[in-house]
Amino acid sequence: MDAPDAPPAVDQQPIQEFCERVPVDPGRCTATAVDAGVGAAIGAGIAAGVSAPVAIAAAMAGAAAGFVVGIPFMPTGLVVGPILGAAVGVAVVAGPAAVLGGALGASLGAIVGITTPVPQDGRTDGSGAPTT
Repeated sequence: MDAPDAPPAVDQQPIQEFCERVPVDPGRCTATAVDAGVGAAIGAGIAAGVSAPVAIAAAMAGAAAGFVVGIPFMPTGLVVGPILGAAVGVAVVAGPAAVLGGALGASLGAIVGITTPVPQDGRTDGSGAPTT
């Protein structure tokens, strides 16, 4: 029984249906897919966090450029221009970093999923542990 504040369990039925079409052991396929997805999320978060100092600098440069571009559209341009410039500056740096980190995390997660031992009956709950 789950705790009252615990999130609902993830439905792995779509993953298992996909794995039935792939010529691989379904237990291995499910573990690999789940581990790759978790690795991608963790990798994207880490990469976005690591790129934060550069993203902050890019945001300041974008805000300055937005301020200059917004001068002809006073007074609204002096407020909206720096905000949009900062958002573009952060997106230019943090977006590609998160994509790269997600790809690396998915690769590492897939490696973990492939190398994790799967029980003999092939049933897993995504963590490699047998279901009861």
